[in-house]
Amino acid sequence: MSDAILVTVGTALNMVLNALQLLVFVSVMINWVGGDPRNPIVTFIERVTEPIYRPFRRITRNWSGPFDWAPFIVLVLIISIQRGIVVQMMRAGSGFDHP
Repeated sequence: MSDAILVTVGTALNMVLNALQLLVFVSVMINWVGGDPRNPIVTFIERVTEPIYRPFRRITRNWSGPFDWAPFIVLVLIISIQRGIVVQMMRAGSGFDHP
């Protein structure tokens, strides 16, 4: 029974992380093309992603150049969580022991 729970939680976590990845990509695209800040979709994406970016922007604000590193760092963390924690949960739940 606990194996099925691990697989279910791992699958749900992976789906949430995939959605967050998509939102990060869309926020970067909106930033590049200059989306309308009055658009409800743009507003929603900013409300979701900005709190996630904020801690990383505090760290990277003194880095030189015009590039915003926060979305890149968030994507690296999401992918690391997916490849580390989520994969291990799915393997443990499915009984698959091979790398």
